[in-house]
Amino acid sequence: MTESSDGMRVGVVGIHEAGVRTLIGAMSGSATPATSGMRIWEDANLSFMAARPETVNLDDFDMLAVVVSARQGVPAELAPVWQAAMERGLASIIVVTHIDDSVVDLEEVCAMCQRVLSDGGDIFLPWLPILDDVESVCGFINLLSEEIVEWSDGGPVIHPSESRHQELIEETRAELCEAVMLAVEDDELFAMYMSGTLIDGEVIESQMFEQIARGLRHPVLGTGVRPHLLGIGLVLDTMAELEHSRRH
Repeated sequence: MTESSDGMRVGVVGIHEAGVRTLIGAMSGSATPATSGMRIWEDANLSFMAARPETVNLDDFDMLAVVVSARQGVPAELAPVWQAAMERGLASIIVVTHIDDSVVDLEEVCAMCQRVLSDGGDIFLPWLPILDDVESVCGFINLLSEEIVEWSDGGPVIHPSESRHQELIEETRAELCEAVMLAVEDDELFAMYMSGTLIDGEVIESQMFEQIARGLRHPVLGTGVRPHLLGIGLVLDTMAELEHSRRH
């Protein structure tokens, strides 16, 4: 595979033992840890390069993926590069590794990211974690489509959410939709939302990715190696959508 000049160059930044090399290997389609890699995913040409927070050159990348480990929390060393990326308006996401460990609270990790990396509201969870019978993360609920991607049956398997998930979804989904719609640049769409018109989830999702691409909003995405490559596809989906947004 050769690198395309119009591909998305992703700087993958984290401290020692955050799982950067394992993540790059998995995103590149390999079980072997790596410091760089490439992947064509959903018609997007993605390339990944590991970098240390104290030495990363943001001019080298189209996007920043900050890696934090659920085992370590959110190290202060990441704050300067994160703030530099925000000042540049660089598309930036947070990937949480090791969520396959027992008793991991992804929502608490997201709250820690808000405290350490930002003033708050623009860091968010687009996918809520769901737990299996032993309280381990086994899948995620897409807040906008309300679909579940689950690995507990050997997945990933996509299926609609059930009534027992509605309480979990409802309040968080409303907060995300409002945050996205209040920041849209399309005056007509904004007026429709403010008038009470029901906006389709796909439209809100498109606006959300446009805002992520402009560096205004930053999703937190969880990953693990058990079940097999838990969440890796969702990270690649996000990167591919951002590459598509960047093209247009």
